[in-house]
Amino acid sequence: MALKRLNVDFEHVFSCDNDPHVKKQILANYPQVQFFDDLMARDNGSAEVPCADLYVAGFPCQPFSGAGKGRGLEDARGTVFFGCADYIQKKQPRMYILENVKRILSNDKGRTWELIMNTLITMNRGAYHVDWKVLDTQEHGVPQSRPRVYIVGVLKTALPKDFQSFPWPEKLPLISIEPLLEEAERKPTMNTLPPSYPTTPYKGVKEVMDALHKAKQNPLCRTFLIDIDASPKFRSYMEDRVMCMTKSRPSGFWISSRGRRMTVDEMLRLQGMERCFEQVVSDKVLGAQIGNAMSQNILERLFIHLLPVAGLVPKSMVLQDRWLQRTSDPTWPRRVNEVKKVALKVKEAPKRQASCASRAAGSKKRRAAWAVSGDNMWSLRLGISWNTVAGDASEAAAKPSQ
Repeated sequence: MALKRLNVDFEHVFSCDNDPHVKKQILANYPQVQFFDDLMARDNGSAEVPCADLYVAGFPCQPFSGAGKGRGLEDARGTVFFGCADYIQKKQPRMYILENVKRILSNDKGRTWELIMNTLITMNRGAYHVDWKVLDTQEHGVPQSRPRVYIVGVLKTALPKDFQSFPWPEKLPLISIEPLLEEAERKPTMNTLPPSYPTTPYKGVKEVMDALHKAKQNPLCRTFLIDIDASPKFRSYMEDRVMCMTKSRPSGFWISSRGRRMTVDEMLRLQGMERCFEQVVSDKVLGAQIGNAMSQNILERLFIHLLPVAGLVPKSMVLQDRWLQRTSDPTWPRRVNEVKKVALKVKEAPKRQASCASRAAGSKKRRAAWAVSGDNMWSLRLGISWNTVAGDASEAAAKPSQ
């Protein structure tokens, strides 16, 4: 989806995931793709496994996540990294991108990360230039707090002669979530709550809304995203942005100013995606897949900076950064906390007295303008098709191979 949005022609040669719902969704949209059910059972040395110029993989994060037990490579899912490394070693793609949670850096006192990097750097006698960086989705044009480690490797023989280091995308200003949200069907009140059963979401919304109201935060006018499916110990909320979306929250977070959960389309937008595919699974299953995906805005910005370095697009091709354009758009509202900091420096700020209704109307206009311009943003066409792409999804071989 990221390559399509950049107008980069490619051939999608294979995908791999052990989740049957993921397989169903991928094959419905890419029926020509060769599909492997188990990354760890795949024979990467055989001719049946296609070679790719670009390989993208997210190995399971549960062994390294703070929400898991932190067993790292002792967890059978943690060893999936070596299945990804095996493909890279045997097929030698021109470029690869691997992704995982930030906590992998400190797992087992840093020994896990040291082993991973040493494996990649020494592979095939140091054939790849390897680098990594923590990129947070909210710092690249989409208001979701989602820090992830991205590892990039490019064959040294593919790099330009004057190459020194990878040109990683720079951080962008934080922006408001409002234009990405749909309007409420009716104006919510403090009594607009989820069904009383199951009790966890109901109590979660009520307790957080009451606490915000007591603190004079006005959650009906200001937008807070609440993790209502978490137990009281792990419950969290954020204002004017969304906390990290995950597979375990397939129904979305609660939006205080809308009096409802997030819609699937809102969840897509908050991963930098749009509905450009056929949905063949339920909303809940798709919600889990969205929460388990890589942020498309991050991948687009990585591709913009790195595909030219790897020689995977013509030198004359200009890849447009729509996320830079978004954050540079003066009509797109800034983050609430940033607006407050600016407003404190101004003695007269009549716009701060705007009502909830007028702010909502303004957001609606911005949202409509964004929707219109989005369809016409790209005019560049690429007349050749010679790149191939393949990938292993985030949950690939999440269960030990049988």
